[in-house]
Amino acid sequence: SNSFPTSGPYLQADPEATAAVRRRYQGTSENLLVGIAWHSNSPHYSEQKSMTLADLAPVLSVPGITFVDLQYGDTAGERAGTDIIHDDSVDQMTDLDAFAAQIAAQDAVVTISNTTAHMAGSLGVPTLLMLDTIPIWYWQVERPDSPWYPSLQLFRQRQPGDWSDVIERVADVFKSGQFPLR
Repeated sequence: SNSFPTSGPYLQADPEATAAVRRRYQGTSENLLVGIAWHSNSPHYSEQKSMTLADLAPVLSVPGITFVDLQYGDTAGERAGTDIIHDDSVDQMTDLDAFAAQIAAQDAVVTISNTTAHMAGSLGVPTLLMLDTIPIWYWQVERPDSPWYPSLQLFRQRQPGDWSDVIERVADVFKSGQFPLR
């Protein structure tokens, strides 16, 4: 529709910072880099739209992917025993330039509805967005996409509070190679 022209990303991360972050995270690996976020601190909706990192096990077990922690806040306890990359030099809540470079360095992002989803969408990073059954108005209802962020694919709960189906569908996208990675 002409109401929502898709002219590309709204934001651009610093290309040099993005390249440096990507080199640091990827090293010599040929794995995909996939950023993940799973929790919201929203005072109104955090409980219904958040999950635990352990809930994401079906996604985290997909081979050929190096996962990067894009979750704000202290995630050390949840990440213990995983090989998820965590970058202490990036504080998503106080340094938006570093956060933008971190997200732009990813091949894809998997997130719930939080700051990460909006930043990834604004940067045009391919994103799989996991939504509860009653999403916030800007995610609309029943759509598999977002008129504001063309790089997002929306995965909605079919049953209130049940993330397992959403997570399995997201994992299947990576397993099948259907996701339009850049």
